[in-house]
Parts: sequence; structure tokens; C-alpha cells
Amino acid sequence: MTTSQVLLRSDDRRDFGYPRRTDSAAISWRDIRPSLTGPRLPSLEPYRPNGRVNTLFKRSQRDKTLQATRSAVPRSGSFKNLARQRRRLSALLLLFIVPFHSALAESDNPPSLVLGTLTVTGETLNEPGIEVFRGIPFAAPPIGPLRWMPPQPRPTNPQQLTATRFAPACYQGEHITNWYQDVVQDFGGDPSVVKPPQVSEDCLYLNLWRPKDETAPLPIVVFIHGGSNRGGFSYEPNYLGHRLAAQGVIVITIAYRVGAFGFFAHPALAGSNFGLLDQIQALKFIQQHSQALGGDPNRITIMGESAGANSINFLIASPLAQGLFQRAIHQSGGSAVDRETDPSPARKLGARLTQQLTGLRGEAALAAARQLPSNEVLAAAESIYDGFYFDPVVDGTSVVMPPRQSLDTGALAPIDLLIGTNRDEWLMYLDPEQKLDDWLAEHLSDAQRSAVLPLLSQFSSASRVLDVLITAQAYVCPSLRLASHLSSINKAVYVYEFNKVRPGKMAAAMGAYHGAELPYVFDTHDEWLPTDDSDRALTALMQRYWTNFIKTGNPNAKTVVSWPAYEDQGEQVLRLDTASDVGPHTSAAICRALVGVGAAITASHSQKIGS
Repeated sequence: MTTSQVLLRSDDRRDFGYPRRTDSAAISWRDIRPSLTGPRLPSLEPYRPNGRVNTLFKRSQRDKTLQATRSAVPRSGSFKNLARQRRRLSALLLLFIVPFHSALAESDNPPSLVLGTLTVTGETLNEPGIEVFRGIPFAAPPIGPLRWMPPQPRPTNPQQLTATRFAPACYQGEHITNWYQDVVQDFGGDPSVVKPPQVSEDCLYLNLWRPKDETAPLPIVVFIHGGSNRGGFSYEPNYLGHRLAAQGVIVITIAYRVGAFGFFAHPALAGSNFGLLDQIQALKFIQQHSQALGGDPNRITIMGESAGANSINFLIASPLAQGLFQRAIHQSGGSAVDRETDPSPARKLGARLTQQLTGLRGEAALAAARQLPSNEVLAAAESIYDGFYFDPVVDGTSVVMPPRQSLDTGALAPIDLLIGTNRDEWLMYLDPEQKLDDWLAEHLSDAQRSAVLPLLSQFSSASRVLDVLITAQAYVCPSLRLASHLSSINKAVYVYEFNKVRPGKMAAAMGAYHGAELPYVFDTHDEWLPTDDSDRALTALMQRYWTNFIKTGNPNAKTVVSWPAYEDQGEQVLRLDTASDVGPHTSAAICRALVGVGAAITASHSQKIGS
């Protein structure tokens, strides 16, 4: 497949399939079928049979048992024996009738939510006792005249929704599918296990997992997926929230428009940043209905990885998002801090797109382009935006200044922060033809090279040096700057460095790659990922740290290694590995030497990032 191909029409029904887990809580798959309100994708969580299936199964088992019982009954003709046989038969029937009625009772009482005029019915998973609601609309469908418009509130007319199927992913090309296929192949797996998601412009839905039978308000974590703002979706297999929710939190994953549908700018438009505005609309919806969801409105944490973490850089600075959350978990982001947010390039490309699609200019071109099919828009955008990184731009409302300026001036929300990066973020993206000397000459000044070179002798190869330098610039250094700022205003800040490499020779070649921490956070290790006892132990440890922070703002509570708060003077971070410990970040000294390099590196590499 190529990135220039159109992924899917909105009425296609192919699922994004992954192998099953190999542990006792194996993921099983549902057949694709439409929900009562439209097409939905299959659940990827442990399967809970519905009442009708349970009934048929139990009935067939009961019939077999009765037949076996009858054939075993002695034909004595004795009334005494007959009475004894009847008593035995009644006891056998009770063994099946009691669980039969229990299954029906559970099936007849699925969990429900009343969210204003919207009543949502979900389902309960057998393992680990979690309620799930898939595909809850948090905004009106951004289709027709609402394409390239800020998200609008969903209609207020009364509506009942069966939320047991995921909604389509936001309309996109094959970017994220190709990324996953490459990772699977690099681990020695079969890339064909990765299938594209069903897509549609009608995609502004969220998914929610929560512990069953909890009465006290629970903390809420809202996960923002990655995908370079070109692709990705809220229910990728690594983002399924049932096992994280089992730790006593409400897990919500949200969708947002991507690519030319979500980060489109045009001279005839007053605003832009529709994907970012979608995230803000979802947060408003969650805060508004937090109590109905079973959550605590004063304990809302946003969590994002890669482009999702970069969204956090914009959300904590956006006036429109203030007060919608109190904490943030920022995983493998940071590069947006140093990227340009000038709207001019995006507006020029937007004008070029609508002109090519319609043959018109200005407002007439924009109006006509809104009426075109999604696949036509995507096909044209794939070529026009080739090499362009979709990011929010300064629009005067959602983004009022570049993230770097927000950080330098302190114009950020005062939130608690858990933030970190992986050791080998850039390893999978290295160009084998790239020469270290050429890179140093292109990106560093004489003074910077003099400061950096003495720090590089500890690394074993030129490729390792390039990985360390680009990982530091694009991920680590901006993350440490954000941590330093929030720490300086006395907010709780905790920094991690994820260093765990999976077992095996092929895994060693991948290192602690970009996105490697996600299966540990969610406990969603794919079958093609080599996983041993050390990975499972680290999963349990990280879930304790993450959920403790979501609950209290402090990751420490009954953990083996105490995680110190980050301070400029100590610069102590938690180094997550088979044997986790505390110490200085591996790249802290390199970051001090690279001050001022920033955007020159980031702009030339960011397009490669998959998640």
C-alpha cells in the first residue's frame, strides 16, 4: 500500500485487526455489524456473550445432560426408584436454571448513562468487571456545511443510543496503517495482521471504560491518540482501556479530525485548528457530564502520546481549554514546542487544495469543496500536502501564540505533570545514508559542536549518536523545558525515561522505540511483541505509577522505587526498565549543549513520525 492511495470510503466495513493476546485474558474478536444508529467497528476487548447466546449454549448443554441422565436411569419399574430419579433430575435442572437466570438478569440490565437528553446503553465485560461504552457522540457530525468548521454541540433532542460498537475513525489515509505494519514487520511479525480502520467524516465520538459497581466519584483520564495529526484513532488495540480502568479510574479515549479535515486553513476562513477544537469540545463534554459518567470533575487528567502529547502543549496554553483539566500525562511529545505555527503556509496550501478540487477561488471554492465526497478531498490532499506537517497554527482564539513563546513567557495552565520519553525514539526513523559529520555540520554551530562532542564518546556507533541527538532535540529537551517551568511554579512534576527493550535479537534492533511504552501503560501487549515476565512486572509497576498520579497527582504509593519530584537542581528522573531506578536523565547534559538548536532539526524530521 502507498500513502497516496485512498484508504476507505465511509461505507466500507473492514476492521483494524490485530492478533489475539496469548495470556489468560486473550483478546477475542467480534463480527462486524451495524449498531442501531449506524455502522460500528468490532470490539477488541475480551468478549462477553450476550444473553441470547448464553441461553442457547446453556439450553443445548442442558439437553445433552438430560439425555445422558435418561439413558443412565435403571428401568426397574419401582415407584421408589422413579421418585429418586425425579429428585435427581430436579437437582440437575436447578444446576442449569440458576445460572441461566443469572445470565439473563445480567444481560437484561446493561449499564446506562444519562447525559442530558442523550441516554446511552453500554455493556459489561466479563474480565475484569468493567463497564464499557463505545461510540458516545460528543459533538454534531462535522459533515456537509460543517466540514472545516469548529465542532458544534450535538443536537439536544432526546435520543437513545446503544453504544456497543466503536464509531468509524476520522477520515484519513494509510499513514497509521503503514506505520503499524512497519513495526510489526520489524519485530518479525506478519504485517498483514494490520488492517485499515473504517473511516468517515462523521467521527466525533468517545469511548469510556469504568469499573463496575463503583459508587464514589472516580478520577478521569482522557487519552489523546497520536498519528502525526495525519491519522490514528481512539481505539487502536494499544489504547483499549479496560485493564487500565480496572485500577480504579475512568478511561476515556477521544477522536478528533486529522489531516486536511482537521488542520485545514484557508484565506476565506476566519479560524482553523479544527482537530484541536474537537479535543477541547470533547473535554467540555466530559467535564459537563463528569458526574453522570461516575467521575470527579476536579480530577480530570489529559494523557497523550506523540502527536497526542504535542496536543497537550497546545491545550495547556489555549485560553479555550483553561479549567477543563487539572493534570497531564505527556508521553513522547515535545517537538511541537519548536515548530512554526505561522498560518500562512497552511492557508496557501488550503487555497491550492480548494482551487484544484473546484476550479474556483476564494469563498466560492471553499463552499464548493465542502460539497465534494470525502475520498476526493483526501486524494487531492495527499499530493498537495506531501511533506507538510499538520499542526495547529496561531488563529487568535484556540492558539494565541507559538508554544515556545507560551513556554518562555509562562503563559501556561498551572497543572501537575507526569512527562517522559523513550530512550530510542528516533532509531526506527534513522536514514541509513545519513552521516554523523554531515548532520553535525548542518544542524549545530561551532560552539554547539564543541559542547556536544565530548559527550558523545560514551556511545558505541555513529547511528547510536544520531539516535541520541535527534531523540534529545525532538523529544527530551522540550519535555525537560516544560517540566522545569512547571516545577519552578511549584507544581508537582515527575519525569521518566523509558529504557525497556523487549527480549530477542529483532527487539534489540528496535530498542526502546517510539510508542514502546504504550502497551505497558494500557496492559495491551500484542501477540507479535515478545513479552516475558519482566515486561509483565514493568506493566504492573507503570500502571500503579500512572493511576496513582491520575488519582492524587503523585505517582508514589506502595511502589518499589520512590519517584522523586523533578527539580532543576537535582534533575532526578525515574528510569523505567527491567530494574527501574532513579538518576539523571541520559540526555540532560546533551540538552544543555543543544539549547537553541530546536526548530532546525525538528522541521526536517517531524514528517516521519508515525504515532
